[in-house]
Amino acid sequence: MKWTLGKTAIWMMLTVAVATMAYATAQEPQLPEGDGKKILQADCTACHGLEDVVNSHMDKKGWEDLVQSMIGNGAAVDEKDFPVLVSYLVKNYGPAAEGGQQAAPAAAASGDGKSILENSCTSCHDLDLVQDQKLSKGEWQDLVKSMIGKGASVEDKDMPVLVDYLAKTYGK
Repeated sequence: MKWTLGKTAIWMMLTVAVATMAYATAQEPQLPEGDGKKILQADCTACHGLEDVVNSHMDKKGWEDLVQSMIGNGAAVDEKDFPVLVSYLVKNYGPAAEGGQQAAPAAAASGDGKSILENSCTSCHDLDLVQDQKLSKGEWQDLVKSMIGKGASVEDKDMPVLVDYLAKTYGK
């Protein structure tokens, strides 16, 4: 009787382990083929999953800035791999227009919104917190208003620029 219970327990543990691994594998986003895929898998997933990557839709400047920031935080992206990775990210996860077509680069100066973010928001918050939000434009606006109410140094004229940047770079 003991042997039967032991075999049953082992069988159940194996079944749960296999199901857990299958579930985890199914949750990981599938990446399109391309020159930067291996770089992304090797260098970026050492610290985080791919969910943030596949949900971000940035232009070339946005991806360059983000990858450079990650390198500054310790990502091991070789200098020769940098343009390959950025090209892959722009091609597959650039700003998407209706129907999945690539949108034209934004005419607004995203550098202005980025500099407001870096100068005002990061004095209290890490950029990871901002990147994890994935809010709509209205939700970003409410959050920025709330932060201004708590003392964030964002001028009234800068608020729409910051909100637009946040919605385009870290929006839903």
